[in-house]
Amino acid sequence: MNAKLLAVAVAAATLTACGGGGDNSATTGAATTTTPTTPTTKISGTAATGAALAGATVQAKCATGSGTATTAADGTFTIGIPNAVRPCVLSVQVPNGPVMHSVVDAGSGTTAVANITPLTELVTAAIAGGNTADFFNTFDAAAHGKLTSDGVTGAVSSVALSLSGVVDLGGANPLSDTLVAANGSTAGNAMDKAIDKLGAALTASGTTLEGLSTAVAANPGGNSTGPIQTILRPSAASCASFRSGKYFSVNTAENMIEVVTVDAAKLTVTYQSDSAVDTLTADSSQACRFVNADSQYGYDMVVGKGGIALLRNASGSASAFLVPAQKVGIDKKAGEWVGLTYTTTPDSAGKLKPSRVNMTIGADGKVTAGSRCYAGKPCGIWTPADFPVFTENADGIASTLSSGGTGYAVTFVGTDGHVSMFTTRPGGFTVASKAYTMTLPTVGTTNAYWDSRIDPDGAVSAFTPNSVKIDSVDTTANSYTRTRIEDGRVDTWTINDPVVGLRHRAAATNVNESIGLRIPAAGLSATISANVAQNFYSLSVDRP
Repeated sequence: MNAKLLAVAVAAATLTACGGGGDNSATTGAATTTTPTTPTTKISGTAATGAALAGATVQAKCATGSGTATTAADGTFTIGIPNAVRPCVLSVQVPNGPVMHSVVDAGSGTTAVANITPLTELVTAAIAGGNTADFFNTFDAAAHGKLTSDGVTGAVSSVALSLSGVVDLGGANPLSDTLVAANGSTAGNAMDKAIDKLGAALTASGTTLEGLSTAVAANPGGNSTGPIQTILRPSAASCASFRSGKYFSVNTAENMIEVVTVDAAKLTVTYQSDSAVDTLTADSSQACRFVNADSQYGYDMVVGKGGIALLRNASGSASAFLVPAQKVGIDKKAGEWVGLTYTTTPDSAGKLKPSRVNMTIGADGKVTAGSRCYAGKPCGIWTPADFPVFTENADGIASTLSSGGTGYAVTFVGTDGHVSMFTTRPGGFTVASKAYTMTLPTVGTTNAYWDSRIDPDGAVSAFTPNSVKIDSVDTTANSYTRTRIEDGRVDTWTINDPVVGLRHRAAATNVNESIGLRIPAAGLSATISANVAQNFYSLSVDRP
């Protein structure tokens, strides 16, 4: 037995001497083990709305791993996530306010900076291309793929361009540059002051951060800054959608578009051509309704949710649109268009006739195809002589030359990225939209609006407040039925009929057969009669 024990002891000593798994540095000859170190990714930053967010819970989700932290009094935080795999997205709830988000790109480092502010919320929206809360909640492989270094850098540049003239970021990166938030007696740094400027613009314009985030998501790449800058203009006290700045006055009764400047605080409209000034008075009983009481040129005006206004002169003989002035790039205009027109024709004896048009605009801005359809007649295909040629001036007003003469056109991009066009021509006007696939509304939703109707002789009816409720939808027929609340009238519309982007209403009791065009973010609808025995053109803007 002693010999066997001695043999085991010798074998053990031999293994130790050969380094068989032991610690060569040990002087006792006893074996030791080393515990592997878990890599931890640390994400730090500052959460602020201009003032520091103290005691707020910050959440982080990465491609692998997640974590939380509570902000200090100065808004700073650090989250440690063991075995994390980037990219990551972060969120923080503003007390009595929105949820803000930020991102970390797909780099390989174990340290990262991700401030969370209104500016980083906009960068996240630009990356997500949609709702930032959904982006955070799902954070799937598709979301991961958007958070490349180039994708994040591009989103920062896009937001900076969209905010130019409102907030100058001066090349700063709101995600990762040093942010010192105002806190007690501590003043904020330059980044904090940029956040303050954005907050002031939101307050003055009546726009929410959520609304601005939605607009940024719908207008990516910085190639359409107009919608962002439009909704950040200062607004009127009685109407958040009526904002200061330049507008295009589109006269539906005359072949004319001119530039005017609105001062929403003073409620004045100044004409660029002769510096004449109109003074408006807010209607105390209806938000976003105004009147100009000039004895000779007075008018009534209603402003829709999207910022487009509709005017009717006191005599009811003419109407006009006020469209927020934007410079819209050719890339936003290229594609298929649908429109509704009201014009005189050689056989109409000076009376206006409704029709619908289709038009294709190429990548070079030139029209390549088109057609016009009158009720009861086959659609007439345009020849090259009918193709309007758009020549835009420095203000953004395009002259349109075709066989029908010289007209004028302006383009507007809504906060949803949807593009619309307003044109005049000898004898009439057109409201058009880039064709989009309409979707059915949700049962139970309501919409309030002002209606006005133009008759064949150009007479314009007074604005009538109405509202409708969606009663039912038919997904098979692609239609919905609604009730007009004021008088109980029921009508049914079929969407994407007769073509994608338009809707058709069949005749029913007290209902005329009609074709309609809906421009959602602009808060505008146009409707024409589809029965040759009838003749009308209706316009409506959504009430707040």
